[in-house]
Amino acid sequence: MDDAPTRTLPRPAAVLSADDGSAPWLPAGRAPRAPGRTRRTVAVVGACGGAGVSTLAAALAHGLRRSGEGGVLVDLDLPGPGADVLLGIEDEPGARWPELVAARGDVDGVGLVAALPRWRSVPVLSAARLRPARPDDAVVVDVCTGLLRGGETVVLDLPRPGSWTAAARMLVAAADVVLLVTPCTARGVAGALAARADLADLGVPEPWLVARRPAPGRIDAGALEDALGLRVRAAPRWDPRLAAAVDRGDGPAVGRRSPLGRAVATLLGALAGAS
Repeated sequence: MDDAPTRTLPRPAAVLSADDGSAPWLPAGRAPRAPGRTRRTVAVVGACGGAGVSTLAAALAHGLRRSGEGGVLVDLDLPGPGADVLLGIEDEPGARWPELVAARGDVDGVGLVAALPRWRSVPVLSAARLRPARPDDAVVVDVCTGLLRGGETVVLDLPRPGSWTAAARMLVAAADVVLLVTPCTARGVAGALAARADLADLGVPEPWLVARRPAPGRIDAGALEDALGLRVRAAPRWDPRLAAAVDRGDGPAVGRRSPLGRAVATLLGALAGAS
């Protein structure tokens, strides 16, 4: 029998309300800007279900934050259980999408970051598992704009293109980099071809290809490149510890020697070169 500890079912996280004055993302005047720091939008999308989009997006936001650039993980796979559940912070107090219903116009990104729950050092804007309503498109766009103006790089954890809202499509079209996470399988190739067509329709002809291993058949990273006509930017290998770490509430391992950590280091180098 496996004696590894597992977490208990979560309780609802604390709720913030704009009515009680605890909504620091709603400035009294014009929201402050944070000059002098690199800020950009990185959209992460999967070629098919189970590609590992959320774990890669979380690891990338962690790497960006550790590098000093700043990074906020924004969960747009909505409605859903929430990125906070994947990361084991569902009991941490802080704002989720339902609390941001009034976050319109000039959103104070600095105040919002301070109000978000954190995984390690990463501020996480997540869905709320007990309140699964999808946020208004205008709120999503204004919140992400406020985070960028506050000096943060926004890492978007996206569903597959068929589930994108108007706001998601707008953010993807405006993203500085789009990562297309593709398992090394026939299903992954088929999904990536469809996703690439959707991205091209939004004016994104060259997404960055991330190959997810292992390759159970004859499709490896080179075969992905040949099939999709894209360059593989990173190829994280399978981490056998991932499922147990998530079940314990630890979130994915992102140390520099971990599979995700190594892949993120490669992506950070590419992002630095693209700045």
